[in-house]
Amino acid sequence: MKKYICEVCGYVYDPKLGDPEHGIAPGTPFEEIPEEWLCPACAVNKDQFSAVKEHDTADKGLYVCEVCGYVYDPAVGDPEHGIEKGVEFADLPEDWTCPPCGATKDHFSKMKF
Repeated sequence: MKKYICEVCGYVYDPKLGDPEHGIAPGTPFEEIPEEWLCPACAVNKDQFSAVKEHDTADKGLYVCEVCGYVYDPAVGDPEHGIEKGVEFADLPEDWTCPPCGATKDHFSKMKF
């Protein structure tokens, strides 16, 4: 099941966990959450969430954000923020931040296979 991230605060809805404190049982897909549900972290509407992008983890050189789960994949880059395909994580500018949540590079760890 797909995870969804709040574009406002970076909260990640994981369907495996649900949101039991707010009546959403574990195993509930995001699409089945009632429209009146609000982000537990910042109280914005469901329409402020987007699917977490999944990448092919068979490739080496992937780094995962420890805050929100975003995966930086050099094969994809971060074109929305001026980072072209092929730029390795180590070569990202020091002021680059995680696209979904804004975490700095020191909040990323290399994915182990």
